[in-house]
Amino acid sequence: MSRLSSISFRWSRCSVLLTYRRGLGIIQSMKTDRRMEDQVFAAVVAGEMEIDNQGRVWRIAKRGWNRWEGRTVTRPCERVRAENRTPLGYLQLRVMVNGVRAHATAHRIVYRYLIGEIKTGMTIDHLNHHVADNRPENLEQVTYSVNLKRRPGFDQNGEKNHQHKLTAWQILSIKKLRQRGWNLVRIAE
Repeated sequence: MSRLSSISFRWSRCSVLLTYRRGLGIIQSMKTDRRMEDQVFAAVVAGEMEIDNQGRVWRIAKRGWNRWEGRTVTRPCERVRAENRTPLGYLQLRVMVNGVRAHATAHRIVYRYLIGEIKTGMTIDHLNHHVADNRPENLEQVTYSVNLKRRPGFDQNGEKNHQHKLTAWQILSIKKLRQRGWNLVRIAE
């Protein structure tokens, strides 16, 4: 398989979603750029968006181009929700900066605005595993490995694995017989 056939692009109005095919699994990658996140956060701090105590983000002003002055101006607008849902279910915020669309996930902006800065090497975990729930009490700053371990379906050992052959009781019985000196051929009979 050539490199071009193993990568597919899916364009959406929110972002580009790269899908890499490796073996049987599919890995979806949506990396955020820290500079873009800072630009979106600056728009929140500047008053273009506001965040309520439930972690919802509202757009209260829009940027536009004033062709007579030759510069970008911010104009008040009707208060509307600013989030857009990504293909993975996360909420995303977008702003235009110098003709380029900057985007960042809403839970990171909400955490930075309501709780504090995100340390290097840390990520934000949704405690109830609902990625669209950005209430401050549902967000926690953790390492990437802790976030991965908390993910539903991460523990696939034993009977939790859909391809398991033996139950926990059968494994315990086999271990006891092996301790008594039985060989595997005798146990299998």
